[in-house]
Amino acid sequence: MRWFKHGKWPKALVWLHHYTIVSFALLLVTGILLYVPGLHTPLIPYLPFIYDVHILLGIVFGVTLIVPMLRVVPATKRLWRLDWWFPLVFGGGIVLTGLLLWRVAWFPARWRSASFSWHGDLSYVLAGYIIIHAFYKTFSLRPRANSVAGQVDVDRRRFARYLGLGVLGTAFFTIIDPGTALIRLFQAGPIAGAAGRNGATTTGDFAAYYTVTGNYPTVQLPDYRLRVDGAVANPMTLTWSDVLAIPSYQETVNFQCVTGWSVANVAWDGVHLSELVKRVQPHSNVKYVRFYSFDGVYTECLKLSEALDPTVLLAYTLNGVPLPVEQGHPLRLVVPKMYGYKSIKWVSHVEFSLTPITGYWEQRGYPTEAQF
Repeated sequence: MRWFKHGKWPKALVWLHHYTIVSFALLLVTGILLYVPGLHTPLIPYLPFIYDVHILLGIVFGVTLIVPMLRVVPATKRLWRLDWWFPLVFGGGIVLTGLLLWRVAWFPARWRSASFSWHGDLSYVLAGYIIIHAFYKTFSLRPRANSVAGQVDVDRRRFARYLGLGVLGTAFFTIIDPGTALIRLFQAGPIAGAAGRNGATTTGDFAAYYTVTGNYPTVQLPDYRLRVDGAVANPMTLTWSDVLAIPSYQETVNFQCVTGWSVANVAWDGVHLSELVKRVQPHSNVKYVRFYSFDGVYTECLKLSEALDPTVLLAYTLNGVPLPVEQGHPLRLVVPKMYGYKSIKWVSHVEFSLTPITGYWEQRGYPTEAQF
């Protein structure tokens, strides 16, 4: 049964068309602000708000994709195939990968890692098509009626087929992740960085590197000092040789960034916090461990029980090789059960305390309990 006559588009569908384009444009802008380090760093105080807006826009964008299924278009109205195909196929894939990145506890880390790349790539392709679409609409250009972009009848079956192609196709490539496998197979060397344990790379699998100061602080190993003090019986300052002399701990865990991307099976080597506890002997009423970076700005804090979790360590190698500068060389905290912002880089001071401090990111809106 058709609801409309005379081939005119109802105002609701015209409004929906325009709103979908606007919401996608805002999605693209907020996504770029969250991801690109050069834009990300100066916007750090506003990132929690931008993230929430991005999620809200994504939900609304997903809803607008399926709303036409609830309406019947005019009986004599036809659509140009690509004007329908691109938004549904690529839009469906964008929404699916966005869901994988948003609800991180629902899906395996390997899927989330692949979905981050697909989320960006699909968004860029759809953005490019929207620009082309706007161009030929502005100049009243039309493809040939019998071409691949020719007109087609509008019906729910074709709508569902295009949307399903985008969702199922993206799901297949996200789960299988053939792109990464092909790169590793045919590229002569590792994707990026130096090769380490199990053939992994130090930098290639991490989507981005962030610094709260706009640059990456450096220190020469002979000059490095790790101060461990606070409410302890034996405060001490460790040289780099002292740090390496402490029994090492190895683990392979997933890494999850609050902005959405993740890396599966990251291998870390370093010092477990329990080893520091043995040496400095915190007072019995200590409840928190404070961490400070030698960049002079970055701070973090964990409950003592969280810091002593078997997976938490002060790491100095990543995938079998020393940390690169952008990963926190020479020493960084790794808290696998929490978002990456809790894993403070360039650690130079560990303080056992009776009271907490509000970490750098928590001061700017991120939750103290950063579990995902």
